[in-house]
Amino acid sequence: MKLPKPSEGGSFELVPAGNHLGVCWQVIDIGTQETTYNDEVKHARKVIIGWELPEETMADGRPFVVSRKYTFSVHEKATFRKHLESWRGKKFTDEDFGDDGFDIRLLIGKACFVNVVHNQVGERTYANIESIAQLPKGMQAPKLVNNALYFSLEPSEFQPTVFASLPEWLQEQIQKAPEWKHVDIQDKMAHVADGGDDMPF
Repeated sequence: MKLPKPSEGGSFELVPAGNHLGVCWQVIDIGTQETTYNDEVKHARKVIIGWELPEETMADGRPFVVSRKYTFSVHEKATFRKHLESWRGKKFTDEDFGDDGFDIRLLIGKACFVNVVHNQVGERTYANIESIAQLPKGMQAPKLVNNALYFSLEPSEFQPTVFASLPEWLQEQIQKAPEWKHVDIQDKMAHVADGGDDMPF
């Protein structure tokens, strides 16, 4: 299953604005990316977190999906950390990270409320995640409709078959990251191109 292109008006169905029940179905490491803000160029590791909205369906009956790109940082002022803490309903402690850090694969299948707002840029309208909130006590997460998708550029976790399932525009973005140039990754991709066995998801 391929990751859908983000909704952006036009022929795409726009995710409704408002507060929605969301279930995390994808975590995608896109590596270190270059961004420019106020003429200042910065480089930071980025990750895409995606949710499906089981109570909001498109014309074909499938649930809407919405995602947000975060700087992969748990600094106290980082948006990613703030959203994760809102999702958990409590702040992180040093014990939560342990010796190896917090495994973001644990987010897949977890539910929360995502607040979606519409932003106008030129003639296009975008659906963006403004905030995240914990589910009320006792409320259960619905089962995923989409197949869970986890992709990492860490050499020990890299799975070429998952990379190949991503849309071309996202593959191109990932390939610009310095992490992509790791020899192990190139060897694994060559193994798949030569007809090697698929790696298990």
